Amino acid sequence: MRYTLPYGKSELSFTLPADAAGDVVRPPEVTPCHDAFEEITRALDNPVCSPPVEELVQAGRRVCIISDDITRPTPSGLILQAMLPRLLGAGIRKQDIRIVMALGSHRRMTPDEMVSKLGRDITEQYDVQNSEFKDPAGLMLLGKTPAGSDIMVSKNVMDSDIRIGIGNIVPHPAMGWSGGAKILYPGVTSEQTVTQFHMLQGTAEQNLFGLDECYVRLEVEKWTDTVGLHFIVNTVHTADLKLYRAVAGHYIHAHRQGVLYARQSCGVPLRGKAEVVVVSSYPVDIDYWQATKGYLAADHAARDGATLILVTPCPEGVGPHPEYLDFIGNDEAEALAWRIVKGQPVDGDPLALCVGACVSKIRRRHSLVTVSDGLAPESLARAKIAHYPAARLQEAVDVACAAYAAPRVLVITHGGETVVYNA
Repeated sequence: MRYTLPYGKSELSFTLPADAAGDVVRPPEVTPCHDAFEEITRALDNPVCSPPVEELVQAGRRVCIISDDITRPTPSGLILQAMLPRLLGAGIRKQDIRIVMALGSHRRMTPDEMVSKLGRDITEQYDVQNSEFKDPAGLMLLGKTPAGSDIMVSKNVMDSDIRIGIGNIVPHPAMGWSGGAKILYPGVTSEQTVTQFHMLQGTAEQNLFGLDECYVRLEVEKWTDTVGLHFIVNTVHTADLKLYRAVAGHYIHAHRQGVLYARQSCGVPLRGKAEVVVVSSYPVDIDYWQATKGYLAADHAARDGATLILVTPCPEGVGPHPEYLDFIGNDEAEALAWRIVKGQPVDGDPLALCVGACVSKIRRRHSLVTVSDGLAPESLARAKIAHYPAARLQEAVDVACAAYAAPRVLVITHGGETVVYNA
């Protein structure tokens, strides 16, 4: 039998040796909504635990709409087409509406990317900006998290009376599920604050990917409640990135409703763990910083000592944190993350350390392999991860299977956004 995986805009295929038992893990087949704009309108008409957005605002108020960035598939332009007339109809002037792209610690979006994400009409008629995460002049201190960490937030977000978040709900390595309050924290916070957020991921005792009621999310929501995220619109997609459901309303209660929908589109019951897991990072494959979410999905499906083969194009290479690979390959990464928790100095990029520590723990439990034309073998050697170019996927699978007697092999087609859980 031939197995096929998404690889960016193309596909890669392989077969298994005769003694291997293969099984494919695909996202559930859910029916997309008939009309995306109609579904978003339905959500806005029926907000969860909140008045409609047009009743939350008043003439003369300043509104900041925070949208996720180009690395996410959220149809932000379509959401704005449905929402902006409601705000204007409630008396909000165009000049009092700002749209901020929540970068977290990602690179800045270009003007062309903003047009692609939001639409030309919106970028020409409204003030659209990137969030700030490096320049102190563009950040302001809003206090401390419940754990005592400073909260530095982009000034162009806080210079508003009403804040509305737009995002997508998929499994997330630090918060269990994305969406909800995440658009504010860490979406529009400083690089240091993002690091503190991911520090909880790096020191966690378990794989948080797809965890319901994740303790990191609960911490974030405590802080968000004091600052104010007044309304959200979150989407859930099918495996082929068509809109499945939309939710709107209170940033906690609407989000939890959205997670139930996301479970339907992303959750797959597991029928036994495997010695070899071949996982595509699709659809999060722009760089390795995003693509390694595939390892988190594979880890849920693997026996201890398994081989995890990540298939990912990574056209932008490692991504915004070059030291990420070094910390994945550092056997002491988790201990170094704990040093940051204790306020002790650590050399290198602390954000790369905290996220790298999460993957480092998986690497120490399993053998990791990456199949990619976007990454060089010498780069992955720093992470202690074996590398094969895309043309040699078959060889990577053959070598992995040969290390086990009659191995069970799981093939995860959409590893960047699939949660495998015990049935």
